[in-house]
Amino acid sequence: MSLRALQFVLIGLLVAVAGWQWRRDLGLRADYAAESTTRARLTADLASARAEGEGLKQDLAELRQQLDRTRTQRAEAEAEIRRQAADFVARTQDWQKALRGWEDAVKARDARLATLQEREKQIVAKLTEAVRHAEEATARAEAMRVRLEAKEAKEAGEPAKKQ
Repeated sequence: MSLRALQFVLIGLLVAVAGWQWRRDLGLRADYAAESTTRARLTADLASARAEGEGLKQDLAELRQQLDRTRTQRAEAEAEIRRQAADFVARTQDWQKALRGWEDAVKARDARLATLQEREKQIVAKLTEAVRHAEEATARAEAMRVRLEAKEAKEAGEPAKKQ
């Protein structure tokens, strides 16, 4: 085999390896893009869950204020019952029903808030996992780039030594 044929074989081999590495790099870039999309979606989900949680906290504060007002009104109603016992019995039952309704609403809001906090924890865990995967993919891509640069530098340096 002549030197020229050997050079063509080596060039062909280098082109094949470069093509394989290019395809692999495209695959890594696609993986990184998919992880970035997942991370963005999880970040948006987390932001919406936090916004919803803030809304629920505000609702809870309002309901607690309403509950305090209701309790105050109940105390006033009981004082009025002493003065107008017969007339106010029906109204007292309505107040007690309203109070139970408010307490149930507060309990329901507390339960929803706890659920949202758990969901936020899950989203944060998923987001952390996505970031870890993205960092690993970035590290793999960086390592590949370093190897390619080292290989190119080595290949660029070898023909100069032979001449």
